[in-house]
Amino acid sequence: MSLGNKEILAKNLKRFISRSGKDRREIADALGMPYSTLTDWVNGKKYPRINSIEKLATYFGVSKSDLIEDFEEKQKDNEALAAIIVQLRINETLLCIVKKLMLLDKAKLESLSRLLDTFI
Repeated sequence: MSLGNKEILAKNLKRFISRSGKDRREIADALGMPYSTLTDWVNGKKYPRINSIEKLATYFGVSKSDLIEDFEEKQKDNEALAAIIVQLRINETLLCIVKKLMLLDKAKLESLSRLLDTFI
């Protein structure tokens, strides 16, 4: 199930508020915003403007993407990437290929991808 932007932000805000050990009133005061505004974001009723997202990210010491991206999806992506890295460390030939691929520009990578598709 894919969540909407407001719901993702709300879920992430709840997580970071909980980690901070502060209550919403303290956070709203520290950020110079109305308590009701922060509460609307936490409840998924409204979505903040980018400057407010930047303030929140700075306050919690996280990136903006940590606030607006789905944490569970990022975790899945990170786990998949970790598995790939393990395989690269195990397979020296694959690691060598990846290093060479990193040197290619986008057009060459797309051409190579099409070529590989014909082999698979």
